Amino acid sequence: MVAQFNFRLILYLLLFFTFHTTLISEDKMDNLNIDIKTAVKNYNANELKIIDIRTLKEWKMTGIIPNSYLINMHNEDFSENINFLEKVKKIINENQKHDIAFICASGARSEIVASYFKEKNYANIFNIPKGILGKSKDGWLFLGYPIESYIDKNGN
Repeated sequence: MVAQFNFRLILYLLLFFTFHTTLISEDKMDNLNIDIKTAVKNYNANELKIIDIRTLKEWKMTGIIPNSYLINMHNEDFSENINFLEKVKKIINENQKHDIAFICASGARSEIVASYFKEKNYANIFNIPKGILGKSKDGWLFLGYPIESYIDKNGN
């Protein structure tokens, strides 16, 4: 009888903490992600600065958001860009009066970066979870939001 009670108590506590942790994680994600329509509205009102963390090849393939900050998270061979965090911190510090949103192709990389800066207690940091392409062609590009061709410093 006591063993059955202990088992129920342990099961109850396990379920409680699992459910509670899931709610906290979902709440953090809700505070991290910004709906793409809200992002566009705030971007157009100059209240939101966008940092595009895709690769050079991706920028050339799809174009870029006008006036966005372009910082490769990875090099073309997908090795880590060692100056990435320093460059992002500089942009965040220069734009403290604005919200900052990260964008990548489909939201996976930008979620990692936005989460990192949120955990470091940077304020007004967001992820655009649909990204430029989206997972089902529902990203920035396919919804018809502003995009311009990428032209590098050499005119290519």
